[in-house]
Amino acid sequence: MALGFLGGCASHADESVEAFSRWHDTARRQAENGTLQWSDFYQQSFDRLAALSPSLQQDTQLEKTVLLLSHARKFEARELTPQQFAAERAVIETQLAARLR
Repeated sequence: MALGFLGGCASHADESVEAFSRWHDTARRQAENGTLQWSDFYQQSFDRLAALSPSLQQDTQLEKTVLLLSHARKFEARELTPQQFAAERAVIETQLAARLR
């Protein structure tokens, strides 16, 4: 009985992560196309990640999202050029992706 319950939870968690991934890919394309502000994208990412089951990977993703949200707000306030924002985003994403490996 307990194994079935755990299996159901794992399956639900996997579905939640997959749903987040699908949303993330679509929303990222919208941000890249300018139909969604980067700060909105990262804020929504944070909110959706925080709702997932806790894990070390989730913690790393949340950390990345907070940093990127901060840079997005600076970009939208014109404190960063588009090139600076893209460079900062690339560095943060690369460094933290390496931590997920």
